Amino acid sequence: MKRFLLFGVVMSMVSALLLVSTGCKKESNPADSGNQLEEVLPNVVTLTLTSSNPQEIVKAIWRSTSTAVNAAAVVRIDTLRLTAGRTYTGIIEAQNDLKTPIIDLTQDYKRLQDEHQFFYTPTVGISNRVTFILTDKDSKGLPIGLNYTVSVSAGGVVSGNLNIVLGHYDDMKKDGITRSPESDIDITFPVAVQ
Repeated sequence: MKRFLLFGVVMSMVSALLLVSTGCKKESNPADSGNQLEEVLPNVVTLTLTSSNPQEIVKAIWRSTSTAVNAAAVVRIDTLRLTAGRTYTGIIEAQNDLKTPIIDLTQDYKRLQDEHQFFYTPTVGISNRVTFILTDKDSKGLPIGLNYTVSVSAGGVVSGNLNIVLGHYDDMKKDGITRSPESDIDITFPVAVQ
């Protein structure tokens, strides 16, 4: 009888511990369902620009066998080829094709727009010839950078690089100007202006 009583006490304690441990477990937020950003970073970034001449579409792809913030294994970087004197409208898309199925992160960045902003920085050589203007806004009226325009001034042939950083604002307030110390993307494309 004492054995059954002891067994009952032990089982009650185990049940109480399980109840406490599951009660403290953070519940997933249904609003975050489908959010890939906590676990997945992109390894493919695609720029698509359409010029004021609709026949000219420029596409450049950056691809790595790792992620965009750990770019030691880059396998493809296209040169972004722009025409002097043209204005382009552009989009950026990000995917992770290391996972099956392929994960398109672009919609997550759009959905979580208040926490993200793209920064496009042309380097010396093209910095005075190529200008990026972000055209999309988050819920607070601050830029996102999934959509942009690119103006290329007239002049001779030049080349340089374009650094693209996607700031992730978790611990820092997004103000539309300051880069976050945390980034989901930090890559560089070569650029040729012809």
